[in-house]
Amino acid sequence: MSLVSEFRRRNVFRMAVLYAVAAWLVMQVVEVMMSLVGLPAWAGRATFAVLAVGFPIALIFSWFYELTPEGISLEKDVRPGESTTHVTGRRMDFIVISMLAAAVILFAYDKWWIGPPPEKSIAVLAFENMSGDPEQEYFSDGISEELLNVLAKIPGLRVAARTSSFQFKGENRDAIDIGQQLNVGLVLEGSVRKAGLQIRITAQLIDARNGFHLWSETYDRELANIFALQDEISAAIVATLKERLGLQVESAPRAIAAANSEAHEAYLRGRYLMVQRTRAGIEGAVREFNIAIAIDPDYALAHAELAIATLFSNRYSFGDLTDSEAIARATPHAERAMALDPTLAEAHAATGWLLAMSVQSNSEEILTHFRRAIQINPNYAIAYNWMAILFLELGHYAEGFAAIETAVRLDPLSIPTRQNYIRQLIFRNRLEEADREIEKYASIAPSRAATLQNWRTSLGGEWANEVMGDLDDWRITPGQAHWRDGLSPQFAAIGLEKEALTISEPSPEVLRMLGRAGDAVALAEARLAEDPDSPWSRYDLAMPLASAGDYVRARPILEERWQRSDGRISRDCCLFHAADAAALIAVYREAGEDGEVRELLAAMRDDVRRLREAGMIRSFQGVSVDYEEGLAAYLSGERESGLALIAKAVEDGFFILPNEAYLQVLYDDPGFAPIRESQEARQAREREKFLAVVCTDNPYADYWQPAEGTCERFAAASGK
Repeated sequence: MSLVSEFRRRNVFRMAVLYAVAAWLVMQVVEVMMSLVGLPAWAGRATFAVLAVGFPIALIFSWFYELTPEGISLEKDVRPGESTTHVTGRRMDFIVISMLAAAVILFAYDKWWIGPPPEKSIAVLAFENMSGDPEQEYFSDGISEELLNVLAKIPGLRVAARTSSFQFKGENRDAIDIGQQLNVGLVLEGSVRKAGLQIRITAQLIDARNGFHLWSETYDRELANIFALQDEISAAIVATLKERLGLQVESAPRAIAAANSEAHEAYLRGRYLMVQRTRAGIEGAVREFNIAIAIDPDYALAHAELAIATLFSNRYSFGDLTDSEAIARATPHAERAMALDPTLAEAHAATGWLLAMSVQSNSEEILTHFRRAIQINPNYAIAYNWMAILFLELGHYAEGFAAIETAVRLDPLSIPTRQNYIRQLIFRNRLEEADREIEKYASIAPSRAATLQNWRTSLGGEWANEVMGDLDDWRITPGQAHWRDGLSPQFAAIGLEKEALTISEPSPEVLRMLGRAGDAVALAEARLAEDPDSPWSRYDLAMPLASAGDYVRARPILEERWQRSDGRISRDCCLFHAADAAALIAVYREAGEDGEVRELLAAMRDDVRRLREAGMIRSFQGVSVDYEEGLAAYLSGERESGLALIAKAVEDGFFILPNEAYLQVLYDDPGFAPIRESQEARQAREREKFLAVVCTDNPYADYWQPAEGTCERFAAASGK
């Protein structure tokens, strides 16, 4: 009898299939439990490891043992006429078929079934403007938003954020559909008719699970009593919710009143403009909030929103203000809002963000303000988003992801929130979830979805996909030219220097990617000269100086950043990164001061630990846990293991900067030569892949063309 036949007779193949299907089901259940009860990321890895170890054991068991009517016996002890392997095989077939059916059901559940919405949840839709005057749109939107804000303060009631609930404005969608989109059980809709000093508001509460009306009312009032009217409507809604949902609330929260109706209308116009998140909208919002404050200097809400709008006016968001100018202009309004009403969620949010922009601020103080804003308004989605950003900047990766998940639940149709969520899923290699989220995202933001999809497919070093993703995004929304800033480093990664320098104003980081450390220093110095009071501009000079080998000037800035980081390295944005640590290590070693080096290396390893525990394992051009761990090992003297991890990072798509003075010891190592060659080969391959598209039938020709001579050089090199 052949070995294959004997494998079949002893049900070894069946056992392999049975074990594989069972293991897959176990992993799916563990994944669900991780999201439901917050199991740590290592739980999934540990389960997989146990299942992997169990696989050969199961096969060995199937080979050596047989299930008989008397129990489990060694196969060699079972007489040929008494063997029941054929019966066991049929039973195993039945089990496999049953488990495959369960797998199909689980897959369908995971992909298509959202689950019932929380019973105590509501979306307040944009009330319809019935005034016959488009200029009054701000007023009807403002009434809706203020009712939303009142309901959002009710403990135990989840309220969809404005960004999501207002997505349906002007659409003839039924409440059931909207409830499914926002995962809420109730929908509040209505209309506003304003004529002179008279106002009529109609409101109705609908059960989003069946479309039945639970409550409706029409109110005719004088405009002078608008806040009393909002309180009256919210009280009626709360009474209905208490009766139907059993909410434990004594009375409805009250609207935040202004002393003057004209000031309130200016505030509503400002909010209407600010949520548009455009340059013109932010400028208009600042103007309207200033008008509101001029009429009513003690209008705390207007002061808080003016502080936030002013911070949005910096040059990296929607305006031309330097960081120093934005902070200086916003500070008195945030302070005034806090002095007028320390129980105002917006005042705490404005103060938290203002402190976050100031280098001298204490991170715990910033978090205290964001947490207080959420305590006052448990449905304040943007505060969760800002807190998530801060957590990630501080290296609290697990907490940051949890805050983003909460923001997504509260504001499921918010474009920036969902984009951040998808990026975090990709970082954590949760690719099936990311794909499903991108598919949902495409219906509300097709251009951003195109970018995310190509970013997702750029994993493993497919850099050309990322470039084409942003170009696709630009093609879908040609007016959004901010995609140019993201394209610059992507062009640099695939070695298109002219394109990287001309698509937008280059950054010091892009110049360093191109190996032009001296030019990066000059640009960082010029930016600091434009805004000499900005600590961020000064911080941005540190790494170009270290890249150029100017350790004398780089040292005090790097040390200041290290001290401010409280001894913690983080992944995102603005504090102290692994590259900063490597640069400071080079500074100390050149000066013969090894005392601080051990602390920096320990901090790098601690950051790697937190990243891995949070499940952040994928490599991109600027992010790689393997690279950070490998660099820490290499700089600690663990040459072989360090180079192996660095090579693994490059293989997975990480881009190592080519001309950094503080990395010279790595560049000079003979073991690094094949790593460099691997990166250069990928760069050439991805460049050729991209140019093969844009140099033949360029799909982006209407708004972007390769630089002069690029396609000619490509044709000559490729023989095309």
